[in-house]
Amino acid sequence: MKTLVLLASIALAPPAFADEAISSTPYATLYQVLSPVNKIATYDHLVAIERIESKNAAVRPETIKVVIYAKSGAIIVPVAPSGEVNFPVTDALRAENPAVETNQPRGSLALIVNVALKIGDRLRVPWADIEAGLAQVKQFYADTQGSAAPTINGVEAHFSGGKEAMLTIEGKSERLLMADSAGRIVVTREMASENPGAVLAFSRAPAFVVPYSDDKK
Repeated sequence: MKTLVLLASIALAPPAFADEAISSTPYATLYQVLSPVNKIATYDHLVAIERIESKNAAVRPETIKVVIYAKSGAIIVPVAPSGEVNFPVTDALRAENPAVETNQPRGSLALIVNVALKIGDRLRVPWADIEAGLAQVKQFYADTQGSAAPTINGVEAHFSGGKEAMLTIEGKSERLLMADSAGRIVVTREMASENPGAVLAFSRAPAFVVPYSDDKK
C-alpha cells in the first residue's frame, strides 16, 4: 500500500535544558517542507494535510509541543491526536526565520505534507468528484515537481477513531468496504469502474482522503 506523500524529517539540535529535551530548528528549514501548502491551496479540489509523527511509537502526538518564537511573540502550533498540525506558512516568517522549538529529542520527529482531496464533511461523494481531484493531483505534480505523478490507482480514506468506519460504493450494485485496524479504506479505480456513475457513501466523514498508488517503483 502506498500513498502519494511529500515527506521531510525535522532534525532538531537539542540545547542543554533542565527539565525537558528541547530541540530547535530554523523556520526557513521547515518552510522548504511546508512551501507546497500554499500551492496546493490554489487547486479547488485539493487540500494540504500537515502531520507530525514521532519515531517513538510511545509518544502520543498531542503531547508534542511546537512553538515558533517570532519577534511578534510565541506562536503555539497545536498537534492533534491524529498528528495533524497547521503551521503558519508566510513569507514574513521565512524572512524573519525564527527558531521553532519542540519538546522532543533531536531527529525523532518527521514533518509530513500530504496532497489530499478536498472532501470536507460530505458523506456522499460522486466518483466523478474523486476523478476531478486526482486530475488536479497530476497537474500539481507537473506544476511543482517538474515530473509526472506516480501512477494513481485510486484513493485511500483515513478515519480517526479506528476500524468501525465503513464505506459503500453505490451504483447498480453495492460494495461494502470496512476500515482496517489503522482506520484506512482503499478504493481503487477498478472498483469504481464496476459501477458507472458510482457514489462513495461514508458511514462518517473521513479525516482525509489521499491519492493511492500501488506503484512498486
